[in-house]
Amino acid sequence: MKKLSLRSLIPNLFTFFSLALGLTALKFAIENKWQVSVSLVVFASFLDNIDGKIARLLKSNSNFGVELDSLSDLISFGVTPAIIVYLWSKSLMIEGVWAMVIFYAICSSSRLAKFNVTSHENKSAINIKYFSGISTPAAAGLTLLPMMLNFRFNVEFFLNEYFIKFYLLIPSILMISNIPTFSLKGIKFEKKLIPLIIILLASFLSLLITDFWLAMIILISVYFLSIPLAFYDFKKS
Repeated sequence: MKKLSLRSLIPNLFTFFSLALGLTALKFAIENKWQVSVSLVVFASFLDNIDGKIARLLKSNSNFGVELDSLSDLISFGVTPAIIVYLWSKSLMIEGVWAMVIFYAICSSSRLAKFNVTSHENKSAINIKYFSGISTPAAAGLTLLPMMLNFRFNVEFFLNEYFIKFYLLIPSILMISNIPTFSLKGIKFEKKLIPLIIILLASFLSLLITDFWLAMIILISVYFLSIPLAFYDFKKS
């Protein structure tokens, strides 16, 4: 803590903003403002990705920042999404989801504890190309995906009682699994693909502005469809 400078605290400000958005998402969920609530979790996940990049850019990585980030993630992505789903189910007069909320929180806290321990003990052995299991922001996206699909397409299937009751099992188990998933830090593109990547990013940003929920559905779906590819690539390497 004595070595922390003002520069090293800048990334932590983004972490605090992410935490504030996660907590505020709960407030709007309590008020049954579902689209605002889910949007805030999405924005919190964007900020969560930014703080690490800023820390590396400023060369201000610290153990304090790592622990703060994990504690913020536990609230914003390890508890909030599950409670949003619970409150959403209550608004639909569906009971029996609270046990899944507890299970989700246990899995997310276990995943974050495991990540912290491995990052501190085996820094040289970490393969930055892959995560073991999905991250808590990715789990939050998968947790809230049915709500996003309902916002965009008004699909009745996602209002099914049994689907809502047991859906949280999927992101919970994926968090504590050892399934390899791609990490953004480890992905590298060949120079000849850069123009294509720029076009895809520009198209996604345009869609994000014009049709926010569709853009998020595509982004989350592409990520989870990449898991079999990551598994194959991991086994081959």
